[in-house]
Amino acid sequence: MCPKPDTTAYSAAAPDPLLDVWQVSDYLNVTEPAVRRLIRDGVIPVIKIGGRPKSRIRVRKSDLDALISASLTPARNGPLAK
Repeated sequence: MCPKPDTTAYSAAAPDPLLDVWQVSDYLNVTEPAVRRLIRDGVIPVIKIGGRPKSRIRVRKSDLDALISASLTPARNGPLAK
């Protein structure tokens, strides 16, 4: 029986998931063409997989979370206003 590999070095931090365009559209609740526009305009940073012009693109979930955090505006009125 082979010993189990030691994974303690890898379990310290979970890898940041990479999302495709359709997963990004679901996560942001926008259409797929809207996501492609945001990518084209440089609003959403991408990772290109493959070296061709038509290479597949992926987006880090942490980049989307940072985009959402940077886009939040505080409430001005109502119970959530400070």
